[in-house]
Amino acid sequence: MQTKRNTKQTGNVLICVLGAILIVSLIGANVLRNSTTRLNASSNHVRAWKEALSAAETGGDIAFAEIRKQFSTISSVKSSQWVGWTKSGTTYASQETTLGSSNLKARTVVETCYFDGSGVFHLGLNPDPNANSWYRIRSKGTAPLPNLKRTGMDDALTQDGRKHFAPVGSTEMKDITARGNGDSLLRKIDFQSDHFIATYGPNGDGVGKAQVAASYAPSISRRIEQIVTPVTPFFDAAIKTSGSFYGLGSAGQLDSYDSRKGPYVFCANDPSNPRYPDSRHGSLQIGSATATVKGMLYGDVATNGGTIVGSSQITGTIDNNVPFTMEDYQMPSTSTWAYQAPGVLPSQLPNAVTGTQTLVPLQPGTADAPQYYIISSLSGKLTVNPVVTGADTYVAIRVNGGDITGGITVNGRVHLKVYFDYNINTKNSDLANQSPTATNPIAGNLQFYGISPPRDASGNPVRTQSINLNSGTPGTLAATFYAPSADVHENGNPDFIGTMVCKTFYANGNITWHYDRALNDEGALLDFRVASYVEDTR
Repeated sequence: MQTKRNTKQTGNVLICVLGAILIVSLIGANVLRNSTTRLNASSNHVRAWKEALSAAETGGDIAFAEIRKQFSTISSVKSSQWVGWTKSGTTYASQETTLGSSNLKARTVVETCYFDGSGVFHLGLNPDPNANSWYRIRSKGTAPLPNLKRTGMDDALTQDGRKHFAPVGSTEMKDITARGNGDSLLRKIDFQSDHFIATYGPNGDGVGKAQVAASYAPSISRRIEQIVTPVTPFFDAAIKTSGSFYGLGSAGQLDSYDSRKGPYVFCANDPSNPRYPDSRHGSLQIGSATATVKGMLYGDVATNGGTIVGSSQITGTIDNNVPFTMEDYQMPSTSTWAYQAPGVLPSQLPNAVTGTQTLVPLQPGTADAPQYYIISSLSGKLTVNPVVTGADTYVAIRVNGGDITGGITVNGRVHLKVYFDYNINTKNSDLANQSPTATNPIAGNLQFYGISPPRDASGNPVRTQSINLNSGTPGTLAATFYAPSADVHENGNPDFIGTMVCKTFYANGNITWHYDRALNDEGALLDFRVASYVEDTR
């Protein structure tokens, strides 16, 4: 009997088979690893990246809706503004909100802010008592990342032109961070802690940097910032009419200035003047195709399909494709106003002002809670003085039974708003604004609001409304008019400071008209809109 002899050839075959199996296994493992990585990046990461932005924008929408609650006609909604938010001064922070089946999270901070006369951004309330507040909304949205903690397919370090790398031998490296090509740069994945707070601080200004646990680990967060501006009747428009426009006169002039920088001076032709940037915003907005522009206009003109006559005297742009409409104006809520009953005391007004009348309110009031009077008509001469010399005094008067045919004078630091249901028919010189001074009157301190006439069952106004400003002794008229249902006739030639919003406009005098850019944030608050949107991609 002969036994089998083991040979070297047999062992070599076994080694080859095992080697082949090992190679195939390595290839399979590598393919599986790459496939898993690609699935993570192409599916989970991309989905979470998009959902994080959706969560951030949802947080911004929630904040915007909270800001707009003040316009609600439902008292329970209006009174619930900022309920559940944490207030610190003029800043409001929301609770963390969980959204949808993917357990997205959103947290939002709303800060009151404003821009000064130089365009510089500031946090806090606007020191101008007539101005409305702006808001900065900063929202963070977070989406969880399920499965393995992977960054992406390519984390090779790269220099992207920013200060991520220090020169060879430099000692700067403690302040410089190298970035990668992959998701650690683009997707901003937080594995254990919030990378943004650790690197830039909670407000992104480098203050308060700390290691803070991420909402989910791992997760992706994205941050957006929105600036919300008040919508007011007077924003960058000297004259705004939904119907026809004719004016200002062959020798008229329309320009602008900013009363926050001093009294009006003409500098629209002097680029070297530091106030020149504010001098060419005397713009017209015309909601119809009927537009005859006369005189020199330092600003822009917008019409709805019109052909401008006299366009050679317009320094700005002409856009004939800007349709717009204006809603009827209704009397605002007076629930917070301090109503003063009729009487004969110096702090009271009679039922109708027919003679010479001086009003000195007992209390200064505030912009949100003025001293409030109701009269049927005003055919006499009304003078409104501050509570004490130098004190800001806020007064609102409604004239609801007849026309305004008399005169009004505001002195000192009086802020007067007149709401009228019918018409104004008076002389330019009978409207005297000496607030805060006669040499630098602020148009926003004398504001007129035309309550739109009610409409019948067919939707037509039951009566017309008009504003007739007649010629008189030439002088300065500093005021604002917001009357979207009124036909305006300016028959004099005053030095007009302010703005006019109306249904139709006609002027046959040679008026010099100066729009005050301080009015951009002033006037009745009509709504809010998002003026800017940016994502913080750090």
